[in-house]
Amino acid sequence: METKSDPSKRMRFMMEFVGFTDADQRALLDSVPVLGPVLPLLLDAIYNHLLSHDDTRRVFLGPRGEVDPNYIALRKEHLTQWVLRTAGVAGEPGSLPAYIMETGRRHTGVAGEPNRVVPPRFMVGLAAFVQGALWNALFDALPDKPSEVRRFGQAWGKMLMVQLEMFLKVMAPQWPAWDEPA
Repeated sequence: METKSDPSKRMRFMMEFVGFTDADQRALLDSVPVLGPVLPLLLDAIYNHLLSHDDTRRVFLGPRGEVDPNYIALRKEHLTQWVLRTAGVAGEPGSLPAYIMETGRRHTGVAGEPNRVVPPRFMVGLAAFVQGALWNALFDALPDKPSEVRRFGQAWGKMLMVQLEMFLKVMAPQWPAWDEPA
């Protein structure tokens, strides 16, 4: 199956490969009422984490070398849209694969801003951080419903890995020279 240039085929292949099912898609949708109320806290945790490291902080600096709060607010809006599109709440049906590939490209200097290139290793690290933050949020929100936490967490984990692979497909060839060890 040719998956290199067709985002839909690539995503279908990866979903099959990781065992993402219709039940998982339903779990993503069912998790929105649980995650929605804590999404602002999750976004704060994600961006506080990114800003706590010099190498990732550089992506969020404005022209004066200080963190640009407007850019952070925009990124939070985009991450909220990503959650809603991934869960199937927003966006046109069937448009998620192309959206994910374009999102990956926008993290490179090719389709994004050259001074805001994100090295692939940070996407891997961020996926792990987000996965942990989602599990924690689910456990906190549903302390007496471990089966729901498992259902939601496993679905988000599978989808995060599917999307990470798609991001890396377009990002890894653009690995910035400054991110290589000396």
